[in-house]
Amino acid sequence: MSAVLKQGQRHWTAEQRLEQSRKLRDRQIWLKSTGPRTIEGKIKSSQNARGAFYEHNQELRFICRYLRTQNHYTKLLRDTLKHADMLSLRAQNLRELQLDFFENELIDIERKIFGGLRFSEICGLDNRNIIPFPPPNSPRDFF
Repeated sequence: MSAVLKQGQRHWTAEQRLEQSRKLRDRQIWLKSTGPRTIEGKIKSSQNARGAFYEHNQELRFICRYLRTQNHYTKLLRDTLKHADMLSLRAQNLRELQLDFFENELIDIERKIFGGLRFSEICGLDNRNIIPFPPPNSPRDFF
């Protein structure tokens, strides 16, 4: 399979590639590299990993993290409600701490996604008056 050459692009034969590879290995230029030395150079090189879709990818990563955290929170809450009568007081307190941790994580991720605001703040919704789902009639309906 032959590659299409662009104008000004060099065509390397297999022998030329091997020779160039040998020369570069002999010179070991990577050992002489110092990286950026000035503050401006360091700032510029710190942005090298940011490609065209960097911000979009970061947002997707936060959304995936939010969904995973929400999943953990939901499973823990479901398990806590299911076995609440069988848990000791210490275990109940531990579960409450874990649930609080996940709630705080969800709030932090929301704020990162929405630039410092929570979803309800963006929509102008008052948290006290929102019932996103109808409450279950009995604890059995929750599971």
